[in-house]
Amino acid sequence: MSQKTDLDLATLSWFQNNAFVRQFIEQAWDYFCTFDVHGNLTYASKSFGQVVGFIPKDFQQIVDFIDSEYRMDLYKMFIKALQTYRSNKLEFRAKSAKEECIWLECTAIPIKNEQGELAEISFVLHDITLRKNEESRLVAMAFHDPLTGLPNRRLFKDHLQQMLVQSKQTNRAFALLYLDIDDFKIVNDTMGHDVGDAFLQEFAQRIQGCLREVDMFARMGGDEFTIILPTVDCEEHVRSVAERIIQCVEQPWKVHGQIFRSTVSMGITMCHSGVADAATLLKEVDIALYQVKGKGRNHYQFFRPIKDK
Repeated sequence: MSQKTDLDLATLSWFQNNAFVRQFIEQAWDYFCTFDVHGNLTYASKSFGQVVGFIPKDFQQIVDFIDSEYRMDLYKMFIKALQTYRSNKLEFRAKSAKEECIWLECTAIPIKNEQGELAEISFVLHDITLRKNEESRLVAMAFHDPLTGLPNRRLFKDHLQQMLVQSKQTNRAFALLYLDIDDFKIVNDTMGHDVGDAFLQEFAQRIQGCLREVDMFARMGGDEFTIILPTVDCEEHVRSVAERIIQCVEQPWKVHGQIFRSTVSMGITMCHSGVADAATLLKEVDIALYQVKGKGRNHYQFFRPIKDK
C-alpha cells in the first residue's frame, strides 16, 4: 500500500479539488490521517509524520506509538467507528519523535463513499499537552502541600482509607506514625519564617531519605506530619524506622546561614485487619504522641490499649 502525502491528498475520492475541504482540514486539526476499513493507511499529513517521527503503514503502527494503557481503547475506538458509522473521541498519551510526552485528543470519523458504504476512517487529532499539564498541576495543588511538595491531609486520608481496605483484604498489617517537630515555634519566632519554611523543606527531604518508595509521608499542617508504612510484619521493623528518623533529625541543621539542632516526637500505632476505621487509628497515634510529649519529647511511643498494660 503506497503512502500518500499532502501533495497528493486530492487523489482521495472525498477530497477531489474541493478547496473548502482542503483548507478546513489544514486549519481545523493539528494532525490528520486516514485508514481504509482494513486498517491500511491511505493518507497521513506531514504534520502527523513530524510529531510521530514516521509515516505509519497501518493502524497497528499507530497503536504501537501510543502508551500501552491506551492501546485497547484505541482498538475499540476503531471498531466502534466501523460498526456504528458514528464518530467517537479518545484522549491518550504518547511519546513524540523528540522523546517528549504528549497528549492527543483523537476523533475517529467514518467516511462513506457515494454508494453510502463505509470506505475509510479518518483520525483527526489535537495536541492537548498544555491542557493536560495544567490539569495535572491543579490536581497536584489540590492534593499536595505547596511548601514541601508532600501529600497533604486530604490525600493522606484517602490513602489511609485505601490502606484499611487493603489490610482487611490481605490480612497484612501496616503502621501509622504521627510526627511533631519539637519546639518548632521557637525556630519561627527567633530565626524568622523564612528560616522556618526552609527548615520544613529540608526536614521533608531528610525524612524521605529514611523511608522506602512504598511508604507515604504527608504534611498534615504546621509542624505535624504522618507516615504510613505498608506491609510491616512486626514492631521491630517500625521501631528501626522510628529510630532512624530520630537520629536523622538530631543531626545539626544549617538553614539560611543559621545553625541549630532540632528533635522530633512520634506516636505510632499498628493497624491490623480488625481495626474499624481511620478515626480510631488517628486517635491512637494522637494518644501515643501525647504520651511522648509528656515524657520529655525526642522519642517515639507505640500506642498500647489499656487491656495490654
